Amino acid sequence: MKKTAMTIVLTTFLLGAAGAQPSEAASIPVPVNGKAVYTNSFIQNDYMMVPAEFFMNAGVQVGWNENYHSVTLKKGDMIIGLPSGKNYADIYTNQSGTWKREYLKTTTTDRKEGTYIPLRYAAEKLGFTLSGNSPATVSLSTQQAASKLSAQSKDTENSGYKQEELYWLYQLTEAEAGGEPYEGKIAVAASVLNRVHSPEWPNTLKAVIFQVDTFNGKSYHQYSPVLDKRIYNVQPSKETIAAVQEALHGKDPSQSALVFYNPDKTDNQWVRSRPVTVKIGSHVFSK
Repeated sequence: MKKTAMTIVLTTFLLGAAGAQPSEAASIPVPVNGKAVYTNSFIQNDYMMVPAEFFMNAGVQVGWNENYHSVTLKKGDMIIGLPSGKNYADIYTNQSGTWKREYLKTTTTDRKEGTYIPLRYAAEKLGFTLSGNSPATVSLSTQQAASKLSAQSKDTENSGYKQEELYWLYQLTEAEAGGEPYEGKIAVAASVLNRVHSPEWPNTLKAVIFQVDTFNGKSYHQYSPVLDKRIYNVQPSKETIAAVQEALHGKDPSQSALVFYNPDKTDNQWVRSRPVTVKIGSHVFSK
């Protein structure tokens, strides 16, 4: 689904409003915020599949794009397109301003009672929490997503940074330090914030994160997740969110570092030449 299709997707009708028929007799209860919602389900390629309309119970706008023969899920500034018979999803957010395609190990499937989509993939992509690994134990909660939004909104008020800039700080910290210890996550976020306050670097978070320098005709990204696009694909964990919040409130285990790197993954002499402040996990921090 290309960016030019955004207008088409945004104008898709809601399934409920268009008179789409509900699923046939319910087969299993799936709790949504503790309230049982009965829905049909089947397993396909180890994915639990449910009718797209199921997500209406979680406050998601569910629509249909006839041009692409695709279900659309809309929540906040995110749109997810799941074309019938295809093994991928197309995702658009206002923050990225572009469509991004993600491939799945199963396909969106039409059945007589509706179009089925992978429950766990859609739920987690929308920011929900899905517990349980079988139809008998699965449950969905939207509360974690709400608490994340509340925490991030509070950060916006307290830090002086715009919500969009904080979004990219959360994304970068997860991409760079998702597997690092908690102190390492704080240190990564703090080092990015330190750049904003340094005359050596741009003075906004977004400009720091997406800075690209050119030298001898070659472009150099400051952060590898921007170069390899991982920054667009991660979902910040609760630990990462908490770590960023601590950095925003002044904690700095990096000891005022401006740079960090994994010595096992880079031989860049510029970063290696800077004075080291501390080593946390697999990252070396330096000024």
